[in-house]
Amino acid sequence: MKFTACMACLICGLSLFSGTFSANACSCQWKGAFLNVAGNSPLIVHGRVLRHHPGAQPIMDVLVLETLVGGILDSGIAVQMGDGAACRPSMADFPPGSEWILALNGPGSKPGSGLALSHCGEYWLRIDKDDVVGIIDGLDQKMRRMPLQELKNRLRYPRFDERFSGQVEAGKPFQKIFGERFQIVLDPTAAGWIIMVKEIGREEDLARLTPPFHSAPNPREIEGWHLLDHPADCASRPYQAESGPSSPRTFIFSPNVGQRIDGPTAKRSVSADEVEAVERFGRGVLWIDAFELQPKNDGCPTIKEMTFSVWLTGGY
Repeated sequence: MKFTACMACLICGLSLFSGTFSANACSCQWKGAFLNVAGNSPLIVHGRVLRHHPGAQPIMDVLVLETLVGGILDSGIAVQMGDGAACRPSMADFPPGSEWILALNGPGSKPGSGLALSHCGEYWLRIDKDDVVGIIDGLDQKMRRMPLQELKNRLRYPRFDERFSGQVEAGKPFQKIFGERFQIVLDPTAAGWIIMVKEIGREEDLARLTPPFHSAPNPREIEGWHLLDHPADCASRPYQAESGPSSPRTFIFSPNVGQRIDGPTAKRSVSADEVEAVERFGRGVLWIDAFELQPKNDGCPTIKEMTFSVWLTGGY
């Protein structure tokens, strides 16, 4: 009887020890809300759970409906889930048929050679109709609801605030990447340059809706006669303007230009509200710090070289 009782005590003790080990096998601090931690994940997808594969190493099959960050070769992926020893959420919380925004292989997920979902932060959001639901942002860990499109915008185009300087010579372009997905371009013209903003992978000039559109030189244009003490010396100047654009040059841009705003199927002129929407996304300021003019007989010089400074702000 004493032996049996001791064995029972030993088994009970081992059981308690085993339970403690399982519960504490993963130890990580919660890193924050989805928009605070998702940027640490190399792959973010909108997906639908297809099926579960339970076992010692549970896996769920996910159909990728849209890739928001990163890239994959197939529309179907296998995601490693909680197994009691890894810092991953339980598969039971992701039923087949449900749709999610999943930020994969974030810190703590221990993915090995595959894909995994970490629970060391809010690396997932549930999709409910046209909204996402979960701990989206903030420090209070409160559940919130946000339109799905707004979340996509904030993932694709996070806030940026960048300053830099540059130098350019006549006939040569200047290009610099900013805000992760954009590029500012000084594109050469016969008399100087035009300021353009492009999204990487697109040819659209996202700054082309910078006003004014008619009756006065546009601030995106940089021409030699703008820099003259007496601009009227250039008889062929556009609009017979008394001066060039104000300094510094200010311009606006948005990835919606050429898509939802003034796209290829547009049947009307851009509206004032649409111009305001472009400005709400992105703003640029360019200062001409120094320049050298190349005189011409017609009084309209070209710019031989120019140094400048730029400030770019925007995003969602």
